Amino acid sequence: MYFRNVCLSLALIGLTSSASAGLIIETDAQNRTIISWTGSCSDCLGTKGDNSFSDPIDVSGNIVVDGFTDGQDFRFNSSNLYSFQYDGPSNHVDNLIIYNAGYSSDDAWIDSSDALYSIIGRTEYSTPITGAVPPEGYYAEFGENLTVSGKITGNLESYFLSISFDTYVPVNPLTGEYIKMSTLVNTGEEALLTLIKFDLEFFDDGTWYIRANDEAYDIGRNAQLSIAQVSEPATFGIFLLSLVAFSRARRAK
Repeated sequence: MYFRNVCLSLALIGLTSSASAGLIIETDAQNRTIISWTGSCSDCLGTKGDNSFSDPIDVSGNIVVDGFTDGQDFRFNSSNLYSFQYDGPSNHVDNLIIYNAGYSSDDAWIDSSDALYSIIGRTEYSTPITGAVPPEGYYAEFGENLTVSGKITGNLESYFLSISFDTYVPVNPLTGEYIKMSTLVNTGEEALLTLIKFDLEFFDDGTWYIRANDEAYDIGRNAQLSIAQVSEPATFGIFLLSLVAFSRARRAK
């Protein structure tokens, strides 16, 4: 997990909603293509884990890949997926952007969860949540070495995507469940950060989910691809100055 602008971008749990992806015909100099998606989520604004779809909502996001050619089958892997973005809304997980630290050896993102673990030597620690991040428009922004697999058919009628990684996120000390960072920012409250494994799965039949430690947080269906032009939203970092100071103190010892 990368601390961009000295920020702990966190929380990637609850990303499971039904996604409808829109393919962007927009590449940069490195041949990256933005694949936007939208879909319906059963539990995003309701009870976590409810898969009844009695009151679904629309959610969206995008996937940035390298080497995609319109009309040809494409396979996702750990070296061609640059980032994954989730725009929510969700009561269970922050809006987030996951950058793939394994995308390129020249990439600015690093696997910060590994770096932090090497400093503190344990899977959990407590720290005050400080900073000045507005809840509106907030994105948890971080980078991890991702395990990635999947495919898109050339006719864009179906795709499968599986992303796994671990990162430090705030948890409830009694239940061990993930807490949205945006609810803690600016409070100065002390939070327990724990190294948790996340899985994001989008299946060929259109169903999808986001899990943390094998527990589903957002559950969706009706995932599909379409060609659309979208723009990436502005992102905000969370400044955990106490964590940075702690890291520096450890290095000084």
